[in-house]
Amino acid sequence: MILKSILARFKQGYRTGTFPTKTGPKLPPAFKGRPKLDATLTAGELAKAAEACPCSGCLAMRDGVASLDMGRCTFCGRCAEVCSKIQFTKEYRLAVFDRKDLIVKAGEGEYTPPANPKAGEVKFLKRSFQLREVSAGGCGACELDFNVLGTLAWDLGRFGMKVVASPRHADAVYVTGPVSKNMALALEKTHAAMAEPKFVIAAGACAISGGLYAGSEDVEDGTAKTLPEPDLFIPGCPPHPSTALEALLRFVGRSSC
Repeated sequence: MILKSILARFKQGYRTGTFPTKTGPKLPPAFKGRPKLDATLTAGELAKAAEACPCSGCLAMRDGVASLDMGRCTFCGRCAEVCSKIQFTKEYRLAVFDRKDLIVKAGEGEYTPPANPKAGEVKFLKRSFQLREVSAGGCGACELDFNVLGTLAWDLGRFGMKVVASPRHADAVYVTGPVSKNMALALEKTHAAMAEPKFVIAAGACAISGGLYAGSEDVEDGTAKTLPEPDLFIPGCPPHPSTALEALLRFVGRSSC
């Protein structure tokens, strides 16, 4: 039996992907990453694009400048279809540590992913980072794409990261979904059961702002009303696995295994 297992391993080869690498992950052709707004984008053109957008207030004039809120965006690309001055790049490093940094403004220069301002507080997580995932009323997409990181293809464990069953063993709560009123108390209790220091990660448009459910009487429009301000925001609908993994690595101050 042992010999058969060894032969099977040789036949199958190494199945885990090479990400992270300097060249970045291999993304699907339809992947839509960080948006880019032309500096000449007018209020009228933005309004036309907003009419085609199913999101809640993702496109707006803020302080007189056309902008797109990645915290509300579902990355459907409909705005780009009707307005050539809005583009979605292949930049997958979308996570930020401050809510305001999710606002992409027209005419912005070259993008550099921000470093964690709490790097000193999380350095102890560099080799061991335990996450408690809570699906707070989501559709299941964010949960599925996060769970993919536990498969052989991504192997989250090689970075010392894993999802734990109890919040008492967790360093951070990984929240998905718009936080339905039925899940708000459970989420609050999960966070309360965690030992200090503890961190909050809002993953996906729903967890950040309520997403497509924003404004519904049945949801809390994200984590803001239930938990402290998130320490990490991972936009997307859902966030691509490479986006989520890169975000977690940057959060603990790592770039590779």
